Amino acid sequence: MQEDRLDTTAKLIGGRLPTPLRERRFALYLAGQLLSQIGDGIYLVTLPFVMLDQGGGPANLGVVLACYGAARLAFLPVGGALADRLGARPVMLAADALRAVVVLGFVVLTAYERIPLWTMIAVAVPFGALGGIFMPASFAVLPQIVRPESLAAGNSLIQIMQSTSRIAGPALGGTLVGSLRSGVGLLIDAITFLVSSLTLLAIRPSQQPVEAAVQHRDGLRTWRSVLRYASSTPLVRMTLLTTLVFNLAAVGLIEVALPIFAQDSLGRGALGFGVMMAGLGAGSVAGALLGPALLRLRRRGLVALCLGTAEGLAMTGIPVGSSLVMATAALFTAASLQATVNVFYMTMLQQAVPAGALGRVMSLLATCAGLAYPASALLAGTALRTVDPHIVIIVAGLGVSAAFSVGFFSGPYRNL
Repeated sequence: MQEDRLDTTAKLIGGRLPTPLRERRFALYLAGQLLSQIGDGIYLVTLPFVMLDQGGGPANLGVVLACYGAARLAFLPVGGALADRLGARPVMLAADALRAVVVLGFVVLTAYERIPLWTMIAVAVPFGALGGIFMPASFAVLPQIVRPESLAAGNSLIQIMQSTSRIAGPALGGTLVGSLRSGVGLLIDAITFLVSSLTLLAIRPSQQPVEAAVQHRDGLRTWRSVLRYASSTPLVRMTLLTTLVFNLAAVGLIEVALPIFAQDSLGRGALGFGVMMAGLGAGSVAGALLGPALLRLRRRGLVALCLGTAEGLAMTGIPVGSSLVMATAALFTAASLQATVNVFYMTMLQQAVPAGALGRVMSLLATCAGLAYPASALLAGTALRTVDPHIVIIVAGLGVSAAFSVGFFSGPYRNL
């Protein structure tokens, strides 16, 4: 029954890329989230300089960021549960509106010559908590604002928007910090959250089944039932596994091993690292454009597994020849494959997971990524004390290929 449902819905969701943009709900959503994520990029660049300008020092900055990250991770399950109970759009709206208020608190603090550490923590913790509440809802909201046939194209456009904002946000933040006071960047960040909440308010979602009825029908009212569902459903179980392994591999590779590789092996330093990151960003956009096409293939599940395995092999090609061109090309290829696979599996999850559990399932997905982040950075940093970055990069790529290879042994996952 589940396989029939997946097959029927997948035939509907390989729509053309511009199609969702003709829908007012999605156009509003995309515009608001683009501004919000550009604001996140501004915040990412601005916060360290706020701390350093106010005499906080790197140690205090690390404490503030750790508190923010811990609060965000802790509140991911809360966000998933609220999205299932109250609806994804209202949760996103409230979280963005409250984040605007919290960021204004940062702006007020920048008026002081020295900022006590406890006040920065008092602002960073709720900001992180609201981010954790927002994320699962943002993953679960799309089926409510686009037609089923536009779902894959919508995910593709969101992936492109995210890649674009990761470049534009930090670049704008750096410009603001370089030419104006850091508080101006934070003020702009607060405004982007406010605009995002207003666009969400303007959206009138499509009619959905009453959440309580859906939860009762599917027997997914409690977290225990959702965890049981996730562990017994091949699509969810394998997606959680590949998300965990990919982030364990990729974070340490990109943020720890690659800078050292660029410095020591390539002799190109920050410039070489920047070129490689540009290749990664371009690959993400290219792969997102291809995502909807994968949904239209007959053996799409098998093809997705092959692409995921190939992604890991592409990562192992980064250090080949110690060439910046080769490393950039390998990152472009790996990122394009990853983005294509992301669009595919996100769309399948949004279609297959019962509406009353989608927020909590998405919070599990975000938690896997969140837990892997510090673990990956720590593992890579520890390994690089004794081994060459080439080894770390190759092991990371093989780990990604191995994770996707497990999917070949699951008939339901292979035949999505």
